Amino acid sequence: MERGMTMSTIERLYKLSSTLPPAALAELLDFAEFLHQKNMLPQPDEPFRLIDMAGGLEHSACFAGEPLAVQEALRREWD
Repeated sequence: MERGMTMSTIERLYKLSSTLPPAALAELLDFAEFLHQKNMLPQPDEPFRLIDMAGGLEHSACFAGEPLAVQEALRREWD
């Protein structure tokens, strides 16, 4: 058991979950699995930088071609 996690917390969660209908229980399980996955991901050593995304769309069909032509095509979509 992790530090700060008391048995009463586990007992409260069990007691609450045992009163839920099956659909809500399934939703609770999905959420618990999401939290588990989120907490298992390695934390980055460095903060996110916008420059790290530069060039991320270079192979995208929407953004292929000359930058000016792509910009004009995107603007035409708003007309």
